[in-house]
Amino acid sequence: MVDVINSKDEAAMSMMMTPALASMYTSALNQMSESGYDIKIDIKSLNNVKVGGTSVKSGQSEAFDTTVPFETRSRNFSYYGMGPHIIASERGTLSKDTEVSSELPNLMDIYGEPVMMEFWSTAQARVAISLSQHGKVVDQDEGYMPIVVSMASPTYPHITEAPIILADGHIRNSKYGTKVPFEWRVSDLFLNITNKEIRAIEK
Repeated sequence: MVDVINSKDEAAMSMMMTPALASMYTSALNQMSESGYDIKIDIKSLNNVKVGGTSVKSGQSEAFDTTVPFETRSRNFSYYGMGPHIIASERGTLSKDTEVSSELPNLMDIYGEPVMMEFWSTAQARVAISLSQHGKVVDQDEGYMPIVVSMASPTYPHITEAPIILADGHIRNSKYGTKVPFEWRVSDLFLNITNKEIRAIEK
């Protein structure tokens, strides 16, 4: 993925990343290019890789489309947090004024519909970065830093259609047993999009 960013390959970014992340990087890289800047990133080593956490988002895919500002989406959807689950319902379906326990049957009905899963991994990386302007290096640095990479699944119509990941790089549909290509994409780096979304939901 670093090679794709270094080469500013927008087509490859759109294949490897979710639309929101690809849009964020292509926009930033294009702005840098317009000012004559070019950045090169080289990951020298990667250590202590582990899964940092998982989450499940339940509800219509439009509710979690981060290419659309949260303020716009929140006009149509209400958001509820239940541990690692975030549930979106059309406004008016549920009420935050009642106790969560009394709402559980309705909540189960809602997140029994479309569902998207996400997990993020952490690692310690040795990274070298070089910044050039008009072909001349103006800054460079190298050192160790923690990195966080998130991966998101497609949106599945129902939890029973969520995948089981197989060793051959395919997934098996847990309901029908059919095999389809692995279609998860990089959805976030350093939890930038995730933290912004959480802050907006918690307001």
